[in-house]
Amino acid sequence: MKKLFMNKKITSAILAAAMLGTALTGCSKAEKVDGTQIVATVDDYEVTLGLAHLILRENQASSEDYMELLAEAYGMDVSSFAMWDDTTKAEDGSTITYGEQQKETVMGAICELYAFKNHAGDYDIELTEEDHEKIAAAAAQFMKDNTQEAIDALGVSESDIVTYLELLTLRGRMYEPMLADVDREVDDAEANQTTVTFVEISTIGTERDDEGKLISLTEEQLAEKKALGEEIIAAIQKEKDIAKADIEKIAEGISEDVNVTTASFTTEASEDQYVVKEQVVDAVMKMKDGELCETVIEGENAYYVVRLDAMLDEEATETERENIIANRETEAHEELAEKWTYETTVTIDYEVWGQVELTDRQSFRFVVDEEETEE
Repeated sequence: MKKLFMNKKITSAILAAAMLGTALTGCSKAEKVDGTQIVATVDDYEVTLGLAHLILRENQASSEDYMELLAEAYGMDVSSFAMWDDTTKAEDGSTITYGEQQKETVMGAICELYAFKNHAGDYDIELTEEDHEKIAAAAAQFMKDNTQEAIDALGVSESDIVTYLELLTLRGRMYEPMLADVDREVDDAEANQTTVTFVEISTIGTERDDEGKLISLTEEQLAEKKALGEEIIAAIQKEKDIAKADIEKIAEGISEDVNVTTASFTTEASEDQYVVKEQVVDAVMKMKDGELCETVIEGENAYYVVRLDAMLDEEATETERENIIANRETEAHEELAEKWTYETTVTIDYEVWGQVELTDRQSFRFVVDEEETEE
């Protein structure tokens, strides 16, 4: 089970449509929240502060977990971040904190949930008796598993949990039906992928002058860079099977000052991609599968050693085809969700919503229940 924690280990929970458990915890100065207050109305639906507060803290915890992962990846101290108190520009040009912006985002998400509920009937989707039983059991378990202090801190009720689970379940079941009309036919010209492996030898200088500007390499230095490329070509040509040669191992064994990349691009739309430079594309279009370009290719800021792995890479092409369809599905889903949400009528009680703050002084986090993990 996932849990969220704060300074005082005030535990509460939130459950996804799949009925998986997640828990939240309150902060060191958590005060009782009157979650029965109506914070908003979406069409004819009344939204309690308890429900909105719960969704807000779930979003906060997800964001903070993500930031910690980034910090760990780049060796930074996440405790030094001012995540929610930093300011940004709102749509109207005013200055707001990221915490305030997140509160607006949560209200938008709530509107979207009810917009989906409004359109569930369009796809003949409704909750079954079994759904209601499972949701009721999950909500009851949530209340049982958490302390009264935690429940008070969030202002969440068993009814709020039931409502949230119902909304999430409906939204989840609508996903596939919403995509029924998506075009899943992809032209070969749009999908076909060419795959190349290339060694990049930078020709950008690394030293700077007194004004801080990069000093261009001399003709002699450029000649040395080109000679390095020729040395790598010669080493690859000694391989019994050039098509299967480990170019990365060969090139890095000669010099650490190179970058080796294997990349795919849409064959008939190569000018629209940026990973493989134009000069490399031009060269491989004249080559055969598995062939190594016998000369060093001169680019704008680098020399290149290039092998054409496959003019038509079937595996990469199938992946691209799947990506194109997935992007179409995502776009179609987002367009419908945006349209439906825009059509809702929303009234927010900012006096009630203002009782909740999202600042760096409060931190909600997901944690794993060690006992359940061991099981």
